[in-house]
Amino acid sequence: MKLTFWGAAKQVTGSMHMLTLDNGYKILVDCGLNYEQKRNMTEDTFSFPFNPTDIDVVILTHAHIDHSGNLPALVHQGFNGHILCTPATADLTKYLLFDSANIQWQEYKQKLNRAGKNRRKNVPKPAYIEKHVKETIDKMVTLHFNKRFELNEFATIELIEAGHLLGAASVVIEVKKGNDIKRIGFTGDLGRDHAEIIRTPTPMTDIDYLISETTYGGRKHKSSENSENELMKFIEDTCVRSRGRLIIPAFSVGRTQAIVHVLNKLHRTGQLPKVKVFVDSPLAVKTTHVYENYPYLLNKEASSFVKQFGSLFDFDELFWIEEMGAHDELMEYTDSCIIVSAAGMVEGGRIQEHVKNNIQNPFSTILIAGYCAEGTLGHRLLQGQKSIAIKGRDYPIYAKIASTDVFSSHPDKEEIFNYIKACDNKKLKKVFLVHGDEPNLIAMKQTLEESGLHAEVEIPDPQDVYTI
Repeated sequence: MKLTFWGAAKQVTGSMHMLTLDNGYKILVDCGLNYEQKRNMTEDTFSFPFNPTDIDVVILTHAHIDHSGNLPALVHQGFNGHILCTPATADLTKYLLFDSANIQWQEYKQKLNRAGKNRRKNVPKPAYIEKHVKETIDKMVTLHFNKRFELNEFATIELIEAGHLLGAASVVIEVKKGNDIKRIGFTGDLGRDHAEIIRTPTPMTDIDYLISETTYGGRKHKSSENSENELMKFIEDTCVRSRGRLIIPAFSVGRTQAIVHVLNKLHRTGQLPKVKVFVDSPLAVKTTHVYENYPYLLNKEASSFVKQFGSLFDFDELFWIEEMGAHDELMEYTDSCIIVSAAGMVEGGRIQEHVKNNIQNPFSTILIAGYCAEGTLGHRLLQGQKSIAIKGRDYPIYAKIASTDVFSSHPDKEEIFNYIKACDNKKLKKVFLVHGDEPNLIAMKQTLEESGLHAEVEIPDPQDVYTI
């Protein structure tokens, strides 16, 4: 059989890997949006290097758009099989894909207006619309963790808890050919040890091939503080001493919930000062309710917190902003406060308005709380520039620009190494490192080779094909 790396090879976004069995049966693991291509969209941005009608089944590891965001385009272009994932992933993905379709449509209309009549035909159309999202949701079939599912007479799959996001899964595909059995493990995105809210990832066992994410394969997370102490440093400096506004860009699914939960913990212990906290993200409002539907996926600390206080998130002085009118009112709010808003890389969404509104305020802090792909506005903010271009206009930077990795949902090099070593066994033949930029991939390859790993370590190029 053949393993093809169509996405997230030597880059972080656009996860898409294909396993083709000897009888031609094609399994696609994830179908994510490539953020690098999205910034320079053409008509070909959402095309596929294979025929979507040839795919027999898709396995979706988790809901984040860089893993799920191209599914409606796949369906629109002819895919007619099932999409397998956990129930929580299905629920979260629904909201994320509708949001993605809406963003594309709004951007399309804006570009049409700017282009003028003579150039409108050159404006790329949205990759998909709400109709295609609905068709995608209809194709989802949900599976629970640690339950084997037979794809056909040759292959079974099992979803293993990955810890990265509510419902996130690693995937073990077991393929039989006569008396020969091969087990291929895809990590998807892994979570951290002792993360907020969700459980620690479970290593896959008895596998022959491992495809592992390596986002931070060469990096040790810098923060030595726990999340409460780390966040309090920024709150005290910005909201208490300076009476300014703390602006936190955050992904609507996963990061926002972790941050709000920590703020709730600070409130319950009396450490949070009397400042209002605004979560300005319609998508975050919708997806936060999903967490309440899956209490059995919470870690022990989060479960105990719910039993004691009744809610992971809600507390006095917390305000969820969904409607545009409330958002407009918030834009006029001048008191010291904390604003958590999407998107996490500051690429679109309401967060750009909050950044514009505060970038020239020396009393405010913009706290980048997660990974920002190169070229995104979040990444550019972290480069120490004196000014920043937002939607074609330059803004001098007087606000403090800070970052923290305490809320990172990806493991660092030590955690990745420990996970891969836990998957190691005498039959493990190869480890493929993906979902990372080249320096992180090379660093992890070197670490693994120096550790005496049984397996050979490969860093595939985009579109590389391996016979396994």
